[in-house]
Amino acid sequence: MTAQPSGPSMGTPSTDRQTLDEPAAVRFTGTGVPLALRWRGSIWQVIGEPMQWSSSNSWWEPDTTPLGGSGSVITTRSWRFRAQTGPASPVLEFDISADPRWQGWRLHRVAGPTGF
Repeated sequence: MTAQPSGPSMGTPSTDRQTLDEPAAVRFTGTGVPLALRWRGSIWQVIGEPMQWSSSNSWWEPDTTPLGGSGSVITTRSWRFRAQTGPASPVLEFDISADPRWQGWRLHRVAGPTGF
């Protein structure tokens, strides 16, 4: 599958991308920075400096009152980082995000060498 990256870019993006929407098992440092990701049976250790951003959208919350509900702002937190399984493995770029409406983190994009 091919998709355009979303969010900030980390240099020159790869032309090989895979768009996903699956739960992400992510381990973070004590300060909240991604440290490792479990994906397809492997542990991908973050290398370099991850990039973080957030986006906010309006979300309608239904209500049974005569006014019919109220809107609120939902803020989605996202990270983009490069990771590899070992010193000789390929380096892939991952996009993950967390939305208060979901449980946990989700993996949305993987970019890197062909053959994920």
